Amino acid sequence: MSTIQKLIEIVGKENFTDQLEELVPYSYDASINVHRPNATVWPESTEQVSEIVRFANIHKVPVVPRGAGTSLSGGVIPIKGGIIIDLSKMNKILEVSIENRYARVQAGVVCDDLNRELEKHGFVFPPDPASSTVATIGGNVATNAGGIKGAKYGTTRDYVLGLQIVLPTGEVMRTGSYTMKCVSGYDLAKLFIGAEGTLGVITEVTLKINPLPRHAMTAVATYARLEDAGKDKREYGYRSP
Repeated sequence: MSTIQKLIEIVGKENFTDQLEELVPYSYDASINVHRPNATVWPESTEQVSEIVRFANIHKVPVVPRGAGTSLSGGVIPIKGGIIIDLSKMNKILEVSIENRYARVQAGVVCDDLNRELEKHGFVFPPDPASSTVATIGGNVATNAGGIKGAKYGTTRDYVLGLQIVLPTGEVMRTGSYTMKCVSGYDLAKLFIGAEGTLGVITEVTLKINPLPRHAMTAVATYARLEDAGKDKREYGYRSP
């Protein structure tokens, strides 16, 4: 059975493409890197991702997981061709537990979509990358995204309680727990955060959520030269309120 036939068998004809015009958008992200894959698939479950990765591992075909492709790092560029695994169809919010302060979502859930749902309960997932209107939670985890609120609230790493991951062999592994404190064994979830998909394909994420802040404030600082922004603030006569 050919690679094309196998992929279609796993995800269905409607979730597979090897057409040039459909592969071009998968040849780049927000970085300067460009290289086209040989095929793209849109799995709808962890089981399908596992089958794809297992088949690719056996036949030594490169695979690259992809969220929204908004990163600046080039991490989703298939520099050796192969298969792009687009997780955008795995976009379900599986569980929101307010009493336990966590949300469990599939990797393709868009950041702002999650926060719109959490807002109904008076909660928020604080990391806010500039591309949050399209960026996915799986992509946030893979790149340890933070956004401009990172100085106050931290980055994605600080909010991941657990992960479901498809390993390079196709095996499915769960890490972490549903509790704020877990000291049972190694913290394997942290190993995959920021790894940009090189260690496995993240398919599900359990996130710590915070109550919405009562007040919000935005501050803007302007400088005549870029270099001035890095100087000691006391040079400008700044005083703490």
